Amino acid sequence: MLPEPPEYAEFLAPYPSEVQRLAQDLRKRLLELLPPCIETVWDATNAVGVAFGFTERNADHFIHLPVYTKYVNLGFSHGAQFADPENRLKGTGSRIRHLRLTSLENLEDPYVQDLIRQAHEGAVRSKEPVEPRSIIRVMDGPKRRPRSGI
Repeated sequence: MLPEPPEYAEFLAPYPSEVQRLAQDLRKRLLELLPPCIETVWDATNAVGVAFGFTERNADHFIHLPVYTKYVNLGFSHGAQFADPENRLKGTGSRIRHLRLTSLENLEDPYVQDLIRQAHEGAVRSKEPVEPRSIIRVMDGPKRRPRSGI
């Protein structure tokens, strides 16, 4: 399994400690559930997060965990095409759907694990074997982060 890049903890530092732990625990558990893949750790404008794919291309990420002040989302890059008979996935765009996660146990739900399975089965793959690794990407410009004391 990929070790947590030190930059991830640095990027998460402005978030409440319980959300930091949740994000780190969800990342670790998701890596256990997924086949070997490439992780991109983002310090983006609106959120910190990790995304997973079988190539280095951002467009090929199939699942992501953006972090917000009180929760973490489990995002599916092609979730609008998933079988979701219980209509748990949220979002109105043409492709991306997400679930709000508030505990590690959310990932143990068989329904959620089926959504994860659909995500990685439909992902773009390289013809070459995947060498699991972490890539760090930092967007330029100001960042929207929780204020101190939240």
